[in-house]
Amino acid sequence: MRIRLLAIDLDGTLVNDRLEMDPRDVAAVKAATGAGVTVVLATGRMFTSSLRYAQPLGLTGPIINYQGAVVREIASGEIWYRCELTVPMQQRVLALAEPKGWHVNTYLHERVYTARARPEADLYARIAMVPYEIVGPLSKWVKEDSTKMVLVSLEPADVPARMAELTAWMGDIGRVTRSLDWFVEVVNPEVSKSRALSMVVDRLGIERAEVCAIGDNLNDEDMVAWAGLGVAMGHAPDALKAVAKYVTRPIGEAGVAQAIERFVIGKEVPPLRP
Repeated sequence: MRIRLLAIDLDGTLVNDRLEMDPRDVAAVKAATGAGVTVVLATGRMFTSSLRYAQPLGLTGPIINYQGAVVREIASGEIWYRCELTVPMQQRVLALAEPKGWHVNTYLHERVYTARARPEADLYARIAMVPYEIVGPLSKWVKEDSTKMVLVSLEPADVPARMAELTAWMGDIGRVTRSLDWFVEVVNPEVSKSRALSMVVDRLGIERAEVCAIGDNLNDEDMVAWAGLGVAMGHAPDALKAVAKYVTRPIGEAGVAQAIERFVIGKEVPPLRP
């Protein structure tokens, strides 16, 4: 069975720490679409932030944003799926984060809101390449459902402990995951990249076994495990590599291109998940 849909994470997979895509990876993605494969970016980024990568790749179909909280079609902007954090879910996050002085972003209608300007806000804005708006204490400002929340730390070494504490605090009220070294992300507990991807393939009439998914971090684990051919980047954590069918080269060494050339547009038959 051949690969008909290719799902690719952005940061750490297709996008390097200079916020650029390797020309070899870009060429491979375009070759896949040219061969009739549907390419879907599956990212924690906002829709507006991910467009700067989708457009150079020539993608016009579905895109998965906010860790799977929103699926929409690029060309039309039509929203296929949305599942957000309710106000009580957001307030639960803030009840832990605000007393500790942790920096939090919340997302509403493709805009980023935070309590005050600080280096953490600037770090996020630089990476996401989107501005933020200052609204004062979020616990007093939050009145609507939010697509996701992100806790930002300037010290990556602090992130695992914060993630563990927040995970225990949220329980089944929210799903906590890690995307980049500085970010802990919180979404509705029903949200995941694999769930969003499953909805996309059902709508397009594609089988799970015909899906290849490539990722590099913990927020990609469920997607890589779900896909017929799950691929982990060479620099991925061991937990992700353990659920992958194949480990490709790391970022900076055209790992995405290697996987595409070998399994998607190449002649080698991938070890597909039943």
